[in-house]
Amino acid sequence: MGTVFIDSNILLDVLTEDPQWFSWSSAALAEAADRHRLVINAVVYAEVSVRFSRIEDLEAALPAQLIEREPIPFEAAFLAGKCFRAYR
Repeated sequence: MGTVFIDSNILLDVLTEDPQWFSWSSAALAEAADRHRLVINAVVYAEVSVRFSRIEDLEAALPAQLIEREPIPFEAAFLAGKCFRAYR
């Protein structure tokens, strides 16, 4: 069983039932959950948290038994910053 990192955009599409992306994102998330271990990091957690007023509600929406939390290595954060800069 592999690991799939879930981007905040996918989670927000599902949690907000986005009219354009809900179907695609929920299907992709379900397929990934059937085959892989799902993980997020603190950045994704923070990005999704803005939709919630209470941490308990966020935790209920992202149950740790289904979506595990992993730290982001500083080297990965550095490379992500370089990719973001190149993209912009």
